[in-house]
Amino acid sequence: MSESKGWPRSILLASDLDARSDRALDRALQLARAWDARLVVANVVDANAVEAHAMLVRDPPDWYRGSDPVHAAEKQLRDDAAARGVDVTLRVEQGGRVAERLLEVAHEEGCGLVVTGVARQEPLGRLVLGSTVDQLARRSPLPVLVVRRRTHGPYRRMAVASDWSAASAHAFRTAAALFPDAAVSVLHGYEAPLAGLADAARDQLRAAARSRAEAEGRAFIAACEPPGGASAVSLVAERGDPSLLLRLYAAQFPVDLAVVASRGRSAMADVLLGSVAQRLLETSPVDMLVVRDPGAR
Repeated sequence: MSESKGWPRSILLASDLDARSDRALDRALQLARAWDARLVVANVVDANAVEAHAMLVRDPPDWYRGSDPVHAAEKQLRDDAAARGVDVTLRVEQGGRVAERLLEVAHEEGCGLVVTGVARQEPLGRLVLGSTVDQLARRSPLPVLVVRRRTHGPYRRMAVASDWSAASAHAFRTAAALFPDAAVSVLHGYEAPLAGLADAARDQLRAAARSRAEAEGRAFIAACEPPGGASAVSLVAERGDPSLLLRLYAAQFPVDLAVVASRGRSAMADVLLGSVAQRLLETSPVDMLVVRDPGAR
């Protein structure tokens, strides 16, 4: 990280070098320029891909002089990056588990952030993460930025999903260090046991639950010591599922980045996002920054 700012010196873009990666590439280039950082673009090629391509063109026309689709994509990427004044390092790896190899490259290149995109967009706007993105979000010790939207400039407002835990506080501080100029809202969805209660008792429980959530939220924000002070952070504490709360809030206000903490290791030695964080990642209508719990083994 830079000594004066909490910015990575290098950024890893996990890319499959095709058109679906354009949004992630644009965001990675914007961040690299803003942070004066080196951009490392990593692509993991299936071990059988080259052989499959050779078989496909085993009887080409006389005028065909051979082509490597990966090298062609690399050239296009270099042209795109050079036009925007960013120092780009390309790493094309072959074989191995894709997410693990990408994280190895991030470590080897000294990267402080992983940027990636969704796998595809289905009818009705549903975005599919893809197994590699899901594994990166679960396993990466580095913050992972999952890009959904087109880049129109720096992030201006971010919503931090919080359950008041130490992991959420770490995610808040990490996001604030990466994007210090973005306005911050803290979102918290809480439950209140209301079934089978009379109206008066239900209203009393609702009011008590809201007051408790708001008091805990104010204490959480103050403990995070945001750069602009606690008064500059908006608190949104509402009953209901946090993933629905994020979608409603992002539809009403100009949020362009959501932040969530991942959780640590299970007995199966895999990093758990947690059920709420998983839903947030899968359904967020905006870019999502996933920050690893520093207490994870």
